[in-house]
Amino acid sequence: MTTPQADIRDKSGRWVKGSTPNPSGRPKTASAELKRQLAQHGTQVVQTVVDAALAGDLTACKLVLDRISPALKPVASPINIELPDNAGLAGTARAFVDAAATGKIPPDVAGQLVTAVASLARITEIDELERRLTALEAAK
Repeated sequence: MTTPQADIRDKSGRWVKGSTPNPSGRPKTASAELKRQLAQHGTQVVQTVVDAALAGDLTACKLVLDRISPALKPVASPINIELPDNAGLAGTARAFVDAAATGKIPPDVAGQLVTAVASLARITEIDELERRLTALEAAK
């Protein structure tokens, strides 16, 4: 048995272009009324909050500051670590751990660097496997 909705859907079950299951549109909600009121009184509300902030209301101050300035994000400063010549990936990771152990770099930065070296090791491993597989296929 087919329903009336079955006539306006395509074979994959999507609505056919130009048809809708709700011809009268989305029902009006309280949020639509709230948006209308905000559009009508928004300037006055903003001025009231700014005035309260200027009068010393810390909640209003926070509200204003949150809107006009983005939150500060931590930024790591550049570091300089001497890496041993031809140390490879393991030697490089060891240098980062040693630098953290001696206090030259923060432990969280060392952890990020070691994780980056581990990712590089996985990429290098996959690249090497791909080269070997290509060589084996070419030898056949």
